[in-house]
Amino acid sequence: MMLFMKNVLLLLNFSFLFLGCDFSLDKGVKISGSVKNSGQEYVNLTYVPRFHNPDNSLFATGKGAGKINVLNLKQFQYDNFDLEKHRNINEFTTYVDHVISKQTSLLNSIYFKKQNDPKVSDADNKSKIQKIITYSPLPQVEYEFLLNRIRFQKYYLLTSFLSGMSAKKNSDSIQINFKDEAFRYFNKQTYKKMDNINDWHLANSLESILQIEYLKRQTKEENIKITYGNWQSFFNNSDYENWVSAYLKNNFNNDIYNKYYADISAWLMTMGMDYKKNLEKLNYDEKNNKYVKRLRNYENLLNDGLSNMDYRLKENALTLDKSKFDYLLESYKGKPLFIIFWSAQYAGASIVSQLPSIKDFEKTNKEKINIVNICIDKKEHKKLWAARIIDNSWKAKHYFLPIEGNDSILSNFSNKKISAFCDGGATYAFIGKNGTINNGIEGPFRLSKSEIEQMSK
Repeated sequence: MMLFMKNVLLLLNFSFLFLGCDFSLDKGVKISGSVKNSGQEYVNLTYVPRFHNPDNSLFATGKGAGKINVLNLKQFQYDNFDLEKHRNINEFTTYVDHVISKQTSLLNSIYFKKQNDPKVSDADNKSKIQKIITYSPLPQVEYEFLLNRIRFQKYYLLTSFLSGMSAKKNSDSIQINFKDEAFRYFNKQTYKKMDNINDWHLANSLESILQIEYLKRQTKEENIKITYGNWQSFFNNSDYENWVSAYLKNNFNNDIYNKYYADISAWLMTMGMDYKKNLEKLNYDEKNNKYVKRLRNYENLLNDGLSNMDYRLKENALTLDKSKFDYLLESYKGKPLFIIFWSAQYAGASIVSQLPSIKDFEKTNKEKINIVNICIDKKEHKKLWAARIIDNSWKAKHYFLPIEGNDSILSNFSNKKISAFCDGGATYAFIGKNGTINNGIEGPFRLSKSEIEQMSK
């Protein structure tokens, strides 16, 4: 859970917020709104399991709340598995089994409302667990989702262990024995219990299953020696891709098959890469395939977005070079100017998830501060720039600045690399009325009302 607001409320209760909530298993729960009695500070909450350890006082209510609150318990955090500790593969899987068994047992106690069970009553955070049981009890569908997520995490934990081993000295000389007890999890009957991959943990587990099953096939049918050092080198080829397609069809349900290729296609699409080979693998015969429909809509934006008459992004004046960029800045001379520099290719790293707060910032402060959005990216990603804007209904002042020949422009405003995952995607700058450039300032969602007022002076 990420909480972005300048005056951080350590004891935050959801009832204090005017909230709009969009629930999705793929992206978690996103909440945007203004905090009551705070001078209208804007708050943007995003819950995704990998962003863990929010303030302990945070307690969700409403749809999906039970699942969120359970995942927020320390017993279900990723660091319980202590991946840094040195163990051999069998010791590691034994330890993983032990942790998963404890997690499953506690989950059962929560679901069946056993408040007096020692697993609950003896826990040092028992008050939080009892609060979940009382105020956000788990419905069956959330219980089954959590149970699957807990059970299947052992697959991606094992490949994480293998990745760690590959970095060790002499890893190329140590052969992996797939008949080892550590690989007993990998059997087709167990896979049938996976009914969806609407969570990144489950998607990662599926990828781990596919990789290990393929390696087992290679050792059995091709008599290839697989070591801790070379095991990751077998997946970037057409044989693996074709094998995956057949294996998914034969061993998993149709929704998992379609979701797998839809996710890959969507990622490649939004990165400006070739996606068509994976898109063609989707089952078009299925009536109203939800994944195909969504992907085709985005594909249409890639093809026709620049010509969209509502946004008019194809206009020559919106494509900048150094002289046009300088002229743009000159046109705002003597006026406060907030600039959002972003990358179309890496927008998913930060800016897309923050668009609700960015839009609110633009709407709320348009009379005080001039705001422009400048995408700096390769020429080949101009269509992606248009698709990103239109897909997110981001109506604002937009410009596209090709990186070719203009790569030094951004360095005058920020030393941050926006063409990067996770901490990339966007950076922000502010030019005051007196022409002073404030480099690499915080995003709109981190600015307090008083800071915004100061900017406008």
